[in-house]
Amino acid sequence: MSCVVLESERLQLRKWNDEDTAAVEDIYLKPEVMEFIPGGVWSPERTSRVVARMRELDIEQGFGFYPILVKSLGTIIGHCGLGFLEQTPEIEVAYILDSRYWGQGYASEAARAMIAHGFSKLNISRIVAVAFPENVRSIGVMRSIGMTPLGRAHHFGAMLVKYEARKPGDS
Repeated sequence: MSCVVLESERLQLRKWNDEDTAAVEDIYLKPEVMEFIPGGVWSPERTSRVVARMRELDIEQGFGFYPILVKSLGTIIGHCGLGFLEQTPEIEVAYILDSRYWGQGYASEAARAMIAHGFSKLNISRIVAVAFPENVRSIGVMRSIGMTPLGRAHHFGAMLVKYEARKPGDS
């Protein structure tokens, strides 16, 4: 049993455990899930390396990316979390969700809860998110959780759309 990081109405985000890598391999092998992730689908070996790195980042930084579980199912449906945006001091919220669970509000619920966690527990004052302009689902999540569009920005070798959320009371 891993340590719970946060809970929302339907979801739980918790720290990774040793069994999780096998549970998420199929998610990251799906082309539709990884379409807008630089490098595309992850082999089981890459998934193992990425999950290990997510665990390390959580220890090193005190925050990171965590498996998303649907409480009623006890099933991991992807991951969501906070991390430093590619070689910048900015902190981004990011999420990857199994396509079987798209369209049910889970990504928005997880991202909203993670941003609130960043503001209240981690005392972060500003959180950004980026997406390829064609990634209408991810942009829809950013909009639905009230993030503000900043326009385009160059990250991960491409021109992306960028959004931000600011801690209430901070300017």
